[in-house]
Amino acid sequence: MHRPGNEIDRLTHENMRRFLFEDIPYLRRMQDEHDAFVARMREHGVEVVYIERLLEDIMGDEAARAHLVEVVCREAGVPAIADDLAGMKHWSAGELVELLFAGVTSEEYAEHSGRRIAAAGDAEHYLLPPIPNGYFSRDPAVVVGDAVISSKMHYRERVRESVLTRAVLEHHPEFRDNIITYGGTEEPTEDRPYTIEGGDVVVLSPEAVLVGASERTRSETIEMLAGKCFTAGHAKRVYEIPIPTERAFMHLDTVFTVVDRGMVVWYSKVMEQIRYIHRYEPSDDPAHRGAVRVAEERDFVGVLRDEFETEVTLIDTAGGRKQFASREQRTDGTNTLAIAPRVAITYERNERTTAALEAHGVTCLGIDDSELVRGLGGPRCMTMPLRRS
Repeated sequence: MHRPGNEIDRLTHENMRRFLFEDIPYLRRMQDEHDAFVARMREHGVEVVYIERLLEDIMGDEAARAHLVEVVCREAGVPAIADDLAGMKHWSAGELVELLFAGVTSEEYAEHSGRRIAAAGDAEHYLLPPIPNGYFSRDPAVVVGDAVISSKMHYRERVRESVLTRAVLEHHPEFRDNIITYGGTEEPTEDRPYTIEGGDVVVLSPEAVLVGASERTRSETIEMLAGKCFTAGHAKRVYEIPIPTERAFMHLDTVFTVVDRGMVVWYSKVMEQIRYIHRYEPSDDPAHRGAVRVAEERDFVGVLRDEFETEVTLIDTAGGRKQFASREQRTDGTNTLAIAPRVAITYERNERTTAALEAHGVTCLGIDDSELVRGLGGPRCMTMPLRRS
């Protein structure tokens, strides 16, 4: 997870839409809510690690630090400042990590380094823009079994989130011996237009993965990902599920999440209108890059029933009450985080979705959300599971 930091205070009414926000959160209250969320998980036996602490750990590795900073600065179009940042002459490890999230203006860079960048524009010009979406740690990477998908983000404003997460996965001693199935540093061909974000990936079982073809994840990417997963032995079936390419449904997990084997919560207005399902299976034909698309004749519920090997209970957002379902979907009522079978963390504001879950025997652990929700993401969006029981 990433605890929201000073990058949130970089948001203004002039730039918030550029950074994919529709409102400006109050940072201190937002941090209080995030801290309470983490505390609630820890109370229930979940181990939580912060990406900012893991990044600080790898800052002592000169080569890893230099490579990370070089990639970040090149992506931002300011390679001239990479040596200053990587050299850590003017910033401590903690300050450098904070800068990678919060960005740095021309004036701030000049104050710390004594240098001015000629083409920087006014003092408030960002040499490195902030990444206020960084607290949605679900999107930059996904663990499938014992392997990792390193995401390729749709919007340039979020690319650095993947860069930072991948640096931890590739260089931190806790993770660097694991496999990156898709999106590793050494795979330059896995770039635009092959975008994929973690909110579109739902692990159904050790054998099956569900991927949403959405505003931010392309069908071509799903095919490529399936081939890599099959070749590496991390899955046997990958399903492609289309959802509307609209901001209101930016990822699959905004309209569908799993709370137990055979029990899901979904936004029926979208999920009952699925136009097609593509199933990918392993292929030895080199022309298919490891995966072949098979016509899926089952409907979505039929796929779930077979993969879960049990009947499926469908819990509708807001209990199916139309006048509330759209509102609670927009405030991430469907974006539940199951931390155990039928134990889910939810936003307190989504009272009718919570009531529907509890009516089906789900224990709901509500968290405050007045500020966290302003970025349009819920409990699942804010977490990237590393190990699952």
